[in-house]
Amino acid sequence: MVTYKNDDQWFAQIGPQLGATFDEHSLTFDNEIGKGDFYRVHIDQGLRVRRVIVQFHKPVIFKRKLTHDPGYYVLVSNLSEQYLETRTGEQQFSLGYGTENGLYFSSPQLTASYTFEPGVRYHLIFVVLTYERIHNFISRQPETQQPLLRSFADVDRPVYHVECLDSYSLNLLKEMDNQMHDGRGNNLLVHSRCLELCHHVLQKVEQRRSRKSLTAPVHPSDVSKLNEIRRALLDSYHLPCPPLHVAAQRALMSPTKFKNLFKQLFGHTYYQFYKNVRMHKARELLLTEKMNASEVGYLLGYNNLSKFTKAFKDAFAVTPGSVMSARPSPNVPPAF
Repeated sequence: MVTYKNDDQWFAQIGPQLGATFDEHSLTFDNEIGKGDFYRVHIDQGLRVRRVIVQFHKPVIFKRKLTHDPGYYVLVSNLSEQYLETRTGEQQFSLGYGTENGLYFSSPQLTASYTFEPGVRYHLIFVVLTYERIHNFISRQPETQQPLLRSFADVDRPVYHVECLDSYSLNLLKEMDNQMHDGRGNNLLVHSRCLELCHHVLQKVEQRRSRKSLTAPVHPSDVSKLNEIRRALLDSYHLPCPPLHVAAQRALMSPTKFKNLFKQLFGHTYYQFYKNVRMHKARELLLTEKMNASEVGYLLGYNNLSKFTKAFKDAFAVTPGSVMSARPSPNVPPAF
């Protein structure tokens, strides 16, 4: 078991336990325990991002100890295809891209553990914020939003929260991930995407809480079926969207139940989710692949470049060409 606290000495705490070498920005190991490449960026006072790419030879549990001071809050996302079993207190869930739990926010007043299975390559992004930074941010927000925000950083009522890793969040995380290397020009992109991600998660929480009284508990079997539909949309972004009634039949639900539960779980209507998946995939391809706008539009089924450009601009308020010009430098580290 690897134990630690979320503070400035994180690498110094876990490094000896993993037999790793480390400095201010990176930690690496390749030994009988496994192979790992950890990297962190200090973005601003009280705000940092960590990337963890690791594969162990035996089961390993990372356990975060609770603290009795305000400490550090952490937003964890799992970009791996494999789920990461996570436990907070008596609650256990699967943190992963293909589940309803993709983003995880937790208080330092709670213990947390992550179970890494052997032979699996995990890819995680941590956004770490201090109590002081969170409260300074809250104090500058409109009074109507402050109660919700304070509920996340209340030392007397520690909480954790899980959210769906939707296509918007995933795109932000991948852009941050692409900049987590020594060759980056500056921290501005990582900083802006980090703040966008935090804002997006808070929006989703606010929306969910505002309609909490209107929603009913969802049966686990329904969650599983809806995640199968969601995963099919993510995997088949280049194909026409199956009609809602067809998706409902596959989920063994009525169209009305399917429509309501889909929005309740994922925060978007069925068709809006499909549209978001396509546009964010298009943005990802334009940023990371050697494809032009015509090639990406054709891949997504647009025979007319102007229609693709309009759909893209409606989603992001910029043209595909402007995104292509922002492609990251090829000076990135080799794949793990």
